[in-house]
Amino acid sequence: MSLDSVARKVRDRAARSPRIRRLAGKPPRYEVPPAGHGSNASAWTIGEESTWPILDVYGGSFEVPPISYGTVRDFADSTENMPGLAGANFDMKDMQRCWMVKAIVGNVPRGARILEIGAGEPLVAGVLARLGYEPTVVDPYDGSGNGPREYEAFKQAYPDVRFIREQFPPREDPGDGFAAVYSISVLEHVPLEAIDGLIAAARELIAPQDGLSIHAVDHVLAGWGADSHLEKLERIVAASGLPAEQLAAAIARLEVDPETYFVSAEAHNRWRGGLDYDSYAMRRIVSVNLLAGP
Repeated sequence: MSLDSVARKVRDRAARSPRIRRLAGKPPRYEVPPAGHGSNASAWTIGEESTWPILDVYGGSFEVPPISYGTVRDFADSTENMPGLAGANFDMKDMQRCWMVKAIVGNVPRGARILEIGAGEPLVAGVLARLGYEPTVVDPYDGSGNGPREYEAFKQAYPDVRFIREQFPPREDPGDGFAAVYSISVLEHVPLEAIDGLIAAARELIAPQDGLSIHAVDHVLAGWGADSHLEKLERIVAASGLPAEQLAAAIARLEVDPETYFVSAEAHNRWRGGLDYDSYAMRRIVSVNLLAGP
């Protein structure tokens, strides 16, 4: 098993641990909320009374450059407007999930059909469903890539989200009319040789609607795996039809920008679990955010 696979397995175990969640003062995951608190389990992160202000704050007004990166400023904004979602996972997904909600609400018409690739627990799809979108999740839920297996639990907890239990692109026809395809901390785990086909399938799905492809990609800037992460990120950017020079410029900026959001030492140490430090040394990890048309 590669170090990246071990890292993801340890990270996901920490995020799912009932004991860790209890110690951090967070509720159990996957619980269906009681009546009056939203139609799916994302209500434990954003209550019903807090959903509609998201539309007021970000609706049609959250600008997303073609290539950008996660920032502390954006995360701080999320802790003020989506505090539950901004504290759900103990790591960079707290920033990425909130950013994705803003990116969809700010750039995709409410009521549109949207598709998430590799959602795991579909917190973002759940929030967006409650905001009036029609989300479909494509995820095999078979443990591949150290991903989750809780398919039946998720189906029960998120009854207003459509699930296709396959790898993307799925054999099952997802339908048409999608205004956006998105992913959160997924594309960096796709094998290099599969990236072109996955991105092409996503672009084909949204082309009839002139839709958007929006992705938050974990990127190792320094430390073990940095070279392979850069190679994969460059491949994702090229397949998305985005200019390589824009990626190079964004990486150059984030390296010196004090606002750049890096995975914290605390999150890294939590991911490390029982591994000795030399087997799982600290890395500088950022989120590179992409938005492309068809």
